Amino acid sequence: MRLLALLSLLLSFISCEEKSVETVKKIRPIKFSKVEQSTGLETHTFSGVAKAQNETNLSFKVAGTLSAVKVELGDRVKKGQLIATIDPVDYNLQTNQAITQKEGSVANAEAAEAQFISSQSTYDRVAKLYENNSVSLSEYQQAKAALDAAEAQYEAANSQITSSDQQVQAAGNQVSYTRLVSPMNGVVTAVQVESNEMVNSGKVIATVSSLGRPEVEVGVPEIFINKIKKGQQVNITLPSSPGQIFEGIVAQVAYASGSSPTYPVIVDLGKSVEQIRPGMAANVEFIFSKNSAAKKSKMTVPVEAVGKDNEGNFVFVLNKKSDAVYVAEKKVITVGELLPEGFELISGLKGGEMVATAGLKSLMNGSEVKLLNE
Repeated sequence: MRLLALLSLLLSFISCEEKSVETVKKIRPIKFSKVEQSTGLETHTFSGVAKAQNETNLSFKVAGTLSAVKVELGDRVKKGQLIATIDPVDYNLQTNQAITQKEGSVANAEAAEAQFISSQSTYDRVAKLYENNSVSLSEYQQAKAALDAAEAQYEAANSQITSSDQQVQAAGNQVSYTRLVSPMNGVVTAVQVESNEMVNSGKVIATVSSLGRPEVEVGVPEIFINKIKKGQQVNITLPSSPGQIFEGIVAQVAYASGSSPTYPVIVDLGKSVEQIRPGMAANVEFIFSKNSAAKKSKMTVPVEAVGKDNEGNFVFVLNKKSDAVYVAEKKVITVGELLPEGFELISGLKGGEMVATAGLKSLMNGSEVKLLNE
């Protein structure tokens, strides 16, 4: 009998312990939110693509065979760095021919100058004799005609020198155009040719994008485009960087949509961001004022916090019991229209009160819970 009494006492003690454990387990974490004043604002998010602030397609001004391509995809380049070259042999020949023609023009000009000086001397001598009636009028006229002809040849020869100089300069430019260099510091984002390939002038050889602060181009539907202003602040998120929010400013707003159903809007991040590369998908969140809500500030309660039973709409208000424990109190409330922030609160709650936003069906009036983020 004594053994049975001890065993019964032990089982009773274990049962109490289990009940105590069960009691602790009932204090479960729960999601919550606060009753807040409506801001009178609404947000809309549109998809876009990140792009470099400056992007340049590089091409040659002359045609020819590519003798070398000096960069690869992803290379970082500096302003003036060599990107590619065209075989300059033919253009060097043209330059040499132009130089030879210039040398001939100079020789012709020197001969014309000598003839002009001689004709000027003859004319001066004959003119003095003609003044003294020592030569005939026909001799004077012949000397004058010879001088005019020599002067015209001299001027033409000088003009030919000027033309030859221009041809030499143009030929030299053609040679310089066989070297393609980067116009800025940046990174090579595309290479579209290979060495020994024949290329025409204007064909894109490579694309260089700036390394400065990136931009995001986003398409905005026509019903919102008039609400977007230059200088407006926005929030940017990227699937490639989950959890991060980048601030941006509207830099450009298109006036026309072109062939697209949306209007292009350019957002400037204002600073260099290593995580954002050209071509990455991005989401841009715009905040607009909602006229109907802005007329009167309203109290709101989250949609997830509102339940409904035969008594009407209700919420569970979380009242603090101790440092970590809260007591759920069921309160019947009256709600109005659905706003972007939640239901408009007509009555039943005060601003700042905490309400449960999940597991309403399993909650009971008086249930003890703890906040999920505590």
